[in-house]
Amino acid sequence: MIIPVELAQKIVDSAMCLVHRNVNIMNREGIIIATGHPHRLNTFHKGALDVIETGSVIEIFPHELTLYPGALQGINLPIVLDGQVVGVVGVFGNPDEVRDTGRLVKTITELILERDLLQIELRTRNRLREELLEAAVTNPASEQNPKLRRLAKALRLNLALPRIVVVIDIAAAQARFASEYGLSELVSERVEESILQNIADGGFMADDDVAAVLEEKLVILKTLPDGQPHDEIVAWAEKAKRLLPAGGNERYPAGIGAVARTAAEYNPSFRQALFCLKHCQGERQTRFIKEKDLLVRYASREALTPAALLALTDIRSHFCRVAQENPEMKNTLDSLLNNNFDINLAAARLHIHRNTLLYRLTRINAETGLDPAHNTDDLILCRLLLDASGD
Repeated sequence: MIIPVELAQKIVDSAMCLVHRNVNIMNREGIIIATGHPHRLNTFHKGALDVIETGSVIEIFPHELTLYPGALQGINLPIVLDGQVVGVVGVFGNPDEVRDTGRLVKTITELILERDLLQIELRTRNRLREELLEAAVTNPASEQNPKLRRLAKALRLNLALPRIVVVIDIAAAQARFASEYGLSELVSERVEESILQNIADGGFMADDDVAAVLEEKLVILKTLPDGQPHDEIVAWAEKAKRLLPAGGNERYPAGIGAVARTAAEYNPSFRQALFCLKHCQGERQTRFIKEKDLLVRYASREALTPAALLALTDIRSHFCRVAQENPEMKNTLDSLLNNNFDINLAAARLHIHRNTLLYRLTRINAETGLDPAHNTDDLILCRLLLDASGD
């Protein structure tokens, strides 16, 4: 492990404020990489090299300076992390006077290094997770995608496990923190790190699960057993949302895609989760693609290939012209479709009388030739035409 030079100098500056003596940090080659004496920077320190080679504390008294080229009197102690000597910290002064100070500075140095290196490791893993999710979900990918396999190997993820894609909109939380602490990249990074840490510490993320923040959305690749009940999947997403920052009026809408049994299916599951996210409203703030109304709408939208749109050109043009002249037509059909063609329920949702709804259906039939209330083919066409028009 190599001690970052910038971090080493920060440690030296902090330690000197406490002990009021010069402090040096040397690397494994015995080179001073941080010091309170700028003229000694990048010079060789024989005492430090001896510490590296022996793993022992080296004390240098004034009469021994000729034995240690590049050194001054003082105490030099090994910096140990994970059982390995990664560098040396030295404190200037007569060893009889600075032994306790040296041990204190050594402890401070190791604690700061351990903390910062853990943060660096966490950020590195977060970046790897972000790269993996971008490779897996934002673009169509195959199981043989070299980048995806390389990132999965680095994160020790088994791509053969079935997973679902969960997408949670965290824009509201980011906006609240930005309004409280200012809009900056640092604030955004800290919010993302906090969210990911809360999710990781929640106790229900498996080793093969992965989460990252992509463009104001928390994206989770969640492993699950085949055949897990749909309500358990939704319950898991609800638990994940409860781990997100509270304190405002955030509701965190969430969308859940279908089970992806191969890496090639991550992208479709992600697109399904985004589709569900767009249909979160009212009290329904977690939507799953397996819900019938969403499943039908999604399948209808996916059926609108260029070839299908070509076939629908004439009737679609006529439908759009009628919709411009009859603005209530789309809302009427949409309400009926969303309420299983229950006339009474649809009328109530539209806040109109039942007879008014029946009149509207008669008018739609007269103007478009479509009778969705009595003809299954017309019902399917209405669904397709509504989706083709962007509703």
